[in-house]
Amino acid sequence: MKYALLLMTTLSLTACANNSSHVDRPLLVNDKDKLSSELQKERPHYKYSYANEPKVQKFIRMMVEKHNYDESLLQAAFASIKTRKKSIKKSNNQPEVIAPYYQYRKHFLEIDRIKAGRDFSQKYKSWLNKAEKEFGVPADIIVALIGVETFYGRVMGNIDVFTSLSTLAFDYPRRTRYFQSELEAYLLLVRDNEWPIGKAKGSYSGALGMGQFMPSNYRKLAIDYDNNGVVDLWSSVPDAIGSVGRYLQHHGWQQGKTPVISVKVDNTQKSKWKSHINEGRSPIKYLPEWHSIGVAENVKEKQEKTGLIALRTANKVTSYWLANKNFFVIMRYNPSRRYSMAVLELAKEISSE
Repeated sequence: MKYALLLMTTLSLTACANNSSHVDRPLLVNDKDKLSSELQKERPHYKYSYANEPKVQKFIRMMVEKHNYDESLLQAAFASIKTRKKSIKKSNNQPEVIAPYYQYRKHFLEIDRIKAGRDFSQKYKSWLNKAEKEFGVPADIIVALIGVETFYGRVMGNIDVFTSLSTLAFDYPRRTRYFQSELEAYLLLVRDNEWPIGKAKGSYSGALGMGQFMPSNYRKLAIDYDNNGVVDLWSSVPDAIGSVGRYLQHHGWQQGKTPVISVKVDNTQKSKWKSHINEGRSPIKYLPEWHSIGVAENVKEKQEKTGLIALRTANKVTSYWLANKNFFVIMRYNPSRRYSMAVLELAKEISSE
């Protein structure tokens, strides 16, 4: 078979074979289950499945026409799943969106995560040094990202990514286009790696492995850093380290640039700078421009173009920073200023031992 995405007890799974946590109970598919769409309709639970929805059938046709994907395989795959409501609920209640920063940061800056980050740094020091040298990204930033994402690989998600992505692709209107593209990338990823479609386990949003890469980034930026012939973001810490470093470099990390600097603001000129708070996802002004509207007058040294970040650091207390491109590169991982700042704070704690 050209694309051997089969569920057979005798199948040897090359990718991540030594880590069963993300491959438990793969969903699909053996030869007898690869039935035509008409025969699938005769199955008792078909009418409750995704395969019974016109928008899913449209997606299947696209995969067949655009990628020459095995249609009967996709029919069987979508006939075996239905909406995972928890994925929608969690997507609508993300803490980095709804929690003030002083509450959000507590989850990532507890002592256990800091200590585990220091231990991780020591254990994988040689790999981190290698990645820092090759990608220009500080080791503590790489460690902190993995720490925030999965507690250094302890919490990578244990639900099948196929169902999560399908739910968000077809039943989450706010980001339908994005998640359909990630579902497309996921199906290509499993075909490339000869995984059963339901094999990969991850988060409710479809993120994979220690670094929680979305499928498109897994295909494009994940690397076989330990050179064992397999890209494995679940079981290979070197692969996770190298992939995170490469991801940040790819998105423009500037070596040697401190991402944020704490600043003061002139509240008598608030009408001039208020609209620039947390504006956009890239730097917007040079330091003289900020000075002209009452921002960062305490900063004298020359700065590259920056953005103005404001976060609540205590009840009724707001703190301000100027953030350069590196801050926004971290936001490419998660488009939240709370997230980016938590990564930076955790990195500082990890490296301050």
